[in-house]
Amino acid sequence: MRSAMPTCALLDRVRADLGRPDVSTHQLRSALAEVVPAAEELLAQVAALRGQLAQARTCPVTGLSTRAAWTTQAQDVLAAGPAAVLLVDLDAFKPVNDRFGHAAGDAVLAAVGVRLAEWAAAEGAAAGRLGGDEFAVAIPDTPGLAARVRRLHVLLTAPVMHRDLTLIVGASIGTARTANLVDPGLSAALAQADAEMYQVKGSGRRGRRLARVMPLRTPALLARLLTPRKAA
Repeated sequence: MRSAMPTCALLDRVRADLGRPDVSTHQLRSALAEVVPAAEELLAQVAALRGQLAQARTCPVTGLSTRAAWTTQAQDVLAAGPAAVLLVDLDAFKPVNDRFGHAAGDAVLAAVGVRLAEWAAAEGAAAGRLGGDEFAVAIPDTPGLAARVRRLHVLLTAPVMHRDLTLIVGASIGTARTANLVDPGLSAALAQADAEMYQVKGSGRRGRRLARVMPLRTPALLARLLTPRKAA
């Protein structure tokens, strides 16, 4: 493989040769024979670098943008007009990892990533994974935002099938609307959304759904759960 310096030197020499008024057809062909492989090598290196950059900007578990990539996308959303920033934290996610292992935890994260990405695409929003079980969304602030956030909550807390288990985790979602902030920047919006998210998590009401883990192959248990209890 050619190094960067020889390739640059080759291009400089060929450029000088082609600029000569007495350059011959043979010399042109010789120059092309040298330049084409060098150009192909450079293009391959560019493609490899682009692939590495894409991997660095995408979470391998969820398929969502990483924090750095999402930050850029979110700033574009906020610059386009009134927007809202959502901060999502999964409730009782750690017990899934502790009890069933990281494969089960990754299955939950992957499902959350797919659902969040599909919802965000339909809403013209930018979604990303900030780290752990924390996710963020930047979305245009249009009418019906609260209803759309409730729909997101329903999607994220739907059961996740993993092997012979049904895994259900909760989701606390904090919302910050830039129109209500003195500083409409992303940092301030994230801070407000974080505060709202912890209020929701602490309330234990609509924004939070307690985690449940239930084996699929337990018909007797399901029957007991679904059968109404007789009054004493």
